[in-house]
Parts: sequence; C-alpha cells; structure tokens
Amino acid sequence: MLLLGSREDNAHLGYVQARCAKCGRQGLLGVYLGKRKVTFAGLVALPVSEQLYLECLECGAKFGIPRGQELELRQRMVSREQLAGLATGASQFNEARSQARPDSKTAYQVLQLDTSAEQEVVQAAFKRLALKYHPDRSNDPNAVERMRELIAAHDLLTDPVRKTRYDKSLGIEHPEVVVWPPAMRAADV
Repeated sequence: MLLLGSREDNAHLGYVQARCAKCGRQGLLGVYLGKRKVTFAGLVALPVSEQLYLECLECGAKFGIPRGQELELRQRMVSREQLAGLATGASQFNEARSQARPDSKTAYQVLQLDTSAEQEVVQAAFKRLALKYHPDRSNDPNAVERMRELIAAHDLLTDPVRKTRYDKSLGIEHPEVVVWPPAMRAADV
C-alpha cells in the first residue's frame, strides 16, 4: 500500500478553569480533541490516534491530557453556552441569544468586534449592523431575532460593570489603563 499523507483534526469541546503550566496564569483553558488520520492509496482516511489537550487562551501553549485523567477533565469542562451563562449580568444577552438561535456566539462575535474594542467602536458596529438587520429594512427572515441579539449584546458591552463581569467570565483580562500626565516643554520647567 502507498501512504499518501496524514492530517490532524482538532475539535473544540469546551473550557476548564485551571492554571497554565507555561505562563502561570490562572484562568480558562480551551479543551480540544485532536485526531490524527492517515490516508492510504485506495482507502479512506483511517484514524490513527486521538488525544484530549488543553490550550491556554493567554499564551497559546498546548498540553496533552494523560489517558487516566480524561474522565475528570470532561466532568469539569463547561461549554461556551454554559460559560456565557456564568457571566453575572449577562443573563439578558444569554436569554435573547437562546431565543434567537442555539449557536454559541459571544457578544463580541454578535457585534463582529475584537475584545479590546473601545466604546466608540462598539457604538459604530451596533449602528452599522442595526441598519443592516433592522426588520423594516432587511429582507432576512431572521431579522427580528438578529436585532434582539444585537440590542442585547450592545446593552451588555456598553455597560462598564456588566462588560467587566462578562469579560472575566470569558477569561478576557484587559490591561490597566495608564493615564500619563500632560507633557511639558523644556521652557515650561
């Protein structure tokens, strides 16, 4: 038989609260199932091995899970939906999202934003998407549900207290903002 190649498929399973062995940060680690397959001439891809592994959301380091600890890890693991539900103050967003569609989008994904987006960017993204998906302007049959999602995500991300709690529940840590004093000229000294 002729070996044509191999590939690895990775499936995201959920999150686990743990400490990263590389960066030492305590927080959420992504849980993945990596499957390795080989392809032979005349045959379909055959599974060769699979292993659960963790990925640090901060530094990107990956750690394999020993075979004996898989059951314990699966018991501690939470899905994206459960993680979003743990966010205190995010219940309105989660309620609107669960009524609209069962997918696993975060408020940032709903508004198509980076997690470090400032308030002006959140407002601009909301306005752009609201114009696109407003039921009076859109022909999309899901426009009403999409608009509810947009409003709930906007309300969550524009309230500083709720946004901070939501970010912490997702494992997002924003660096402290340093406010520098106004610059002085040499003549002012």
